[in-house]
This record gives sequence, structure tokens and C-alpha cells, in this order.
Amino acid sequence: MKRILLSLFLFVLLYSAFTQEPEATDTLVRLKEVVILEDYTSAVPFRIETIPEKEIEISAVRDPGDFLRRIPNVAAIRKGGIGLDPVVRGFKYGQINVHVNHGMKIEGGCPNRMDPAIAHIDVDDITRMEVVKGPFALKYGPNMGGVINIKTWKPIKSEKFKINVKSIQGYESNWNGFKQHLAFYGGNSDVFFSLSGNFKKYGNYNDGNGETVNSHFTRYNYSAVLGFSPLKGHEAILSLDESYGRDVMYPALPMDERVDDTQLLSFDYTIAKIGKAISGVRLKVYHSAVHHEMDNKERPFSDTVVAVSIVDATNTGYRLLGTVKAGSGSLTVGTDHENIRKDGTRTKTKILEPTMPTMKEDLWNDAVIDNYGLFAEYQHTLGRIDVIASIRADFNEARSGDLILKKMENIVYSNTETSSEYFNLSASAGINWHVSGHWLAGFSLGRGVRSPDMIERFIILLPVGYDSYDYLGNPSLKPEANNEVDLSTTFSGEKYGTLGAGVFFSVVTDYITGRYVPPTVAKPQTAGVLGVKQFVNLPVVYLWGWELSYASPARYRWRLGLDVARTCGINPEADVYVFSGGNLQEIKKVKNDPLPEIPPLEANLSIAYSFLKGKVIPEANVRAAARQDKASEAYGERKSPGFIIAGLRIVWNYNQYLTVTGGIENLFDKAYYEHLNRRITGSSLNFYEPGRSFYVNLIFNI
Repeated sequence: MKRILLSLFLFVLLYSAFTQEPEATDTLVRLKEVVILEDYTSAVPFRIETIPEKEIEISAVRDPGDFLRRIPNVAAIRKGGIGLDPVVRGFKYGQINVHVNHGMKIEGGCPNRMDPAIAHIDVDDITRMEVVKGPFALKYGPNMGGVINIKTWKPIKSEKFKINVKSIQGYESNWNGFKQHLAFYGGNSDVFFSLSGNFKKYGNYNDGNGETVNSHFTRYNYSAVLGFSPLKGHEAILSLDESYGRDVMYPALPMDERVDDTQLLSFDYTIAKIGKAISGVRLKVYHSAVHHEMDNKERPFSDTVVAVSIVDATNTGYRLLGTVKAGSGSLTVGTDHENIRKDGTRTKTKILEPTMPTMKEDLWNDAVIDNYGLFAEYQHTLGRIDVIASIRADFNEARSGDLILKKMENIVYSNTETSSEYFNLSASAGINWHVSGHWLAGFSLGRGVRSPDMIERFIILLPVGYDSYDYLGNPSLKPEANNEVDLSTTFSGEKYGTLGAGVFFSVVTDYITGRYVPPTVAKPQTAGVLGVKQFVNLPVVYLWGWELSYASPARYRWRLGLDVARTCGINPEADVYVFSGGNLQEIKKVKNDPLPEIPPLEANLSIAYSFLKGKVIPEANVRAAARQDKASEAYGERKSPGFIIAGLRIVWNYNQYLTVTGGIENLFDKAYYEHLNRRITGSSLNFYEPGRSFYVNLIFNI
């Protein structure tokens, strides 16, 4: 595979070097039909942030979660070199709805979320990432805190049969890492296809202090997409993606990823129009399967006990929706179903006591969650006002084998009541008022409800949280609900650019968190933890924040972008557990304790200039984060210092076949860490971000 990629690389390089860019000519292109289904055709009153394919291609990026950090009020939890877990306005984990290509869901294998759903998609296969903030886009599934919609490469129809080739070659100095992407795509209007592959191999990086961080990983994948048009206005697409992770280091977790094999299979069928009333129908059927193996063999304590965990997780479902005319507006109605299955064990072998029997423990015991949904969304424009309203009903049921943990045939914990059923109702509404041709004001109100996830319901005594406790699942948890209001305004003009601002306030009821349980209920099973917490519901917590953005006019050669954002969250009354000598001494009540893992005030500034009619574009960027003083005492969270980092980038659009981009990340080799970065396992050390790194990407399109 490497030789094939290298040969293609050299061929395209020579071809591009001796090929002059063709002169512009007038060309008539006949479009048979354009189908737009599910994308919002008018401005919506809630925030949607978009990252296009071009921006991803020209950047130094290894992981989708890493790239999402560039969006205001979107952060990510780092536990290793890759697999960053996104946080949107303080909502995280199961509170965020992550899906691929209009509906595919992925269930990761690791209890500590070293492989969140977003980590199973190769970043070089992504054509667009969208982040919908708030509980408003209900047609994409249960949505409490936000939606992350990932769109991967889809073949493009053409009038005549043709084949195109795309290749990306990248290198980063600090990681001594390289990436390769190769894609073939083509066909005609009746049959179209794509075949792509990626290979990434990165080493350990050095932080700004010159210290080496264990972050090496190897990942590769291939994907194949076949589409055809059986009838006029009909389109069918079958896609397969298989990805493989090997020896991925996670210094902030008790284990590393040894093997991760993921298979994604989906079938999409789209009808552009049925009669005069139905303007579009889409059916999606999918299946995702993750085989995940982890161990502690490269940790210092592996000479005492070697632990190997193997988890198999699947997510199977469908999504069917159609759009009909409803008066002067449009109504989208549909249904979806998601089936999640998870089973896994951990095997422990005592190295210093070879005569002792091997111990096996359940991580999950044939756990299953089914979610059946019905949804409707109405859009209407009346004069200067755009109206959007949606409603969603979900029936959620879960079951598992008995939650039992044994040690030397002795039962440490047992729970046989593992079934639950919930009916959840979500709704949202909003308006956009076009005050003038340059001024837009928006208002949204929504309630998004989500049922507990696999970890919260069924995990058996593992340290899956930020704090130093073993966690215990609770099958009797109630669903969480986010009641949120958003206000936004945008001013735009050809001479002055676009200025946007927004605020939000959330009241979250039945908030899921951890509560200490005494040793008589369950004893901790992980060395170094303080005790055991079980997931429970709190009556209410609050989150609020704001966002401010500016983009200069597109008409000028220079470009200026600025984003500033802030999120806050509090628990009105929290329990703080005080330990001494390994024993609980006191439970303190704390008023208005900050919610854990909330990023501080952040700002991003970028300045660019276009030379030679857009052929050469240098850019400088600065990112600043304030000190985070609002740390949760209940979770033992630490305050974090602020930082300012800078970077440089230059893009050279040589011709229509070749683009070269290069730059410097962390220009001044700043030693810093994000507030959301987990601490290094077994210590109190902070997990620092990479120091200065040079990178170059070569992008070929033939």
C-alpha cells in the first residue's frame, strides 16, 4: 500500500510540475437535477457552525475532535494523542448527538471513552462538519445539548463517464508523523463510485517544556461507495468503511488501545419528488460494529497485574423521513430506530503470583438499548419572519444481564434489576426576524430529552469519570432534560463584514452525576481511587453563556476573523467528600458549585491576505484562553492557568491540480494544557499539549 501511494505521489508531482494551468473558457454545464433534502434552506434562529472540507485539508489535523476545538464554545477532552471527546457549551458524552451522513450512529467500545463516536471517522474522509448548538435539531435523533453532523465523501454525478484521483500527503515534525490519503472517484449520471484509503502513523510528541508525551498511534482505513440511479429522480447509495487502530497510547487513562477494528455499513435511498405534494423522501439503514481491545502492558504496574479488556459494540438502525408542502411552508415528518448492543470482559493475570487463577470480570453483560423515535419539523416564511418548529417523541427501553462482579468466586456487587422503559417528549420553536437587509434577530426555545447511556446505566465499578472514584451504573436513572432559550443577532454588509452575537441559558432537570456510596454497598476495585460513586439524578443544574464573532467582507484581499465565547455552569447544591487515611470523614454541602469540565473564556483571531489572485495566502492566528477559576470542588477539579498560542500558515494554490500548504503550530513553543485535559494516570501531572511543530500538506486533484 505504501509503495502504491508513493508511486502515485511521484507521478502526480511530476505531472503537475510540467502542466500549465489551462486558460479560462466559457463552459455550459447542464444540470439534470439538484436535490436538497434535510439541509436548512433558510436561516435558522439557532447556531450552526460549519467546517468545510477545504479548511480541514490545509490544516495540521489528526483527529476530528482536535479540529472541533476551533469552533467557539466547543472544546474537547484529551486523554491521548487522538480520540478527543467533544464538549459543546458544557454538554458532553451522551448529551451530544453525534451522527454520520444524516443518521448513522456509532457506539464506541472503551468504558473511558478513549474511542468516542467521532474518533471512528478518519478526518481526511470528512467533507464537512456541522455543529448544531442547543436542543433544537430534533429530526436528527434525541438531542439534549447539541448535534455534531459529520459528512464524508460522496461520489459526484457527471454527464459523461470519468475518473478522478485525489491524494493528500502530510507530515508533522514534532510528532514525526505522516499521513497519506488516496481516493479514486467517478462514474456518470447512472452509476457513480468512490474508493479511498488512509494511513496515519505518528510518534510521541514533545510538549513546550521539552518533555516527551506518550502519544504514538497507527491508524488506517478504507472506504468504498457505490451509487446508482434506478429511476429518474431516484438515487441509491451503498457504502462500506473499515478502519483499524493499533497501539494507540492514552497516558491519561489506565489502559492503552491495542486493537480497534470498526466496520460501518449503510444504505441510502433518496427520491427527489413524488407528485406535487411530496418534495423529497430519504431512507437510511445502517450497521456499525466496533471490536475494541485494551491493556495495561506498557504501564509501570504491569509487572504486578496484567489486565486485558475486550469489548464488542454494535449500533444498528434506520431513519426514514419525507418533506411535504404544508400551505406556504414545508413539513418534514419521519421515524427512526437505534439498537445498541454491548458486551465485554476484563481479564486480570497476577504476574507475581502465577499460581493464582486468572480473574475475569464483566464490563458489560449483554447490555441492550433500543430507541424508537417519531419526529416532525415545520418551516415557514412570512414576510420578514422565518418560523421553525419541531417535535419529537422517543420510546426508550434498556435491559442487561445481571450486573455481577465476582472476586475469587465471592460476589462483590450484584444487581438483578436491570430493565427500564421511558417515553420522552422533546419540542422546540424559533423565529428569525429580518429587521432589515443587514440586520437579523433570532429567538429559540427548546426542550431536549435524552435517556441514560450504556455507561450510566450498566458500567460495573470502573474509574470512568474525571474524579478518582470507581463508578457504578444505575439502571433506574431517569432521563435528562435540557430546557434552553437562545437569543441571537447578526449584522452584515458588503463593506463592513458580518458581526454576530448570541446568548443562551439552560435549565437541566434530572441532571446525571455521581454520588458516593458506602463500602457496605460496593467497595472500590481500582487501586488509588477514593471510593465508589453511583450515577444518580440531581433535581436541577444551570448553564449559560455567550458567543461573539466577526468576519471581514469577502470582497477584500485581506481577511480577518474573530471568535470569543464563554460558558458557565453551576450545581445549586453539591456534596463534597472529605477523606483522611483512605476513609470518609465528612460530607460537606457546597452552594453553587461549578459544573466540572467547563472550558474557560476563549478567543480566536486569524488574519490572512490573498496574493497573486488567490494563489498565495499567508495567515497568522492567535488563540487565547483565560484562567479557569471556576473549578468543581465536588469533583476535585483543579483550576488551570490561561495561555496564548500563535501559529502561521501559508497556502499555495499552484494550479487546479496541486495545492501546497505548510505552517507552524504553537509558534513560540508554549508549555500549556487545556482545562479539559485529563491528568496523567497514576500521578497529579497535567497533560500538556504539543510544543512547536512544523507541518506540510500536499493536496493533488486530477
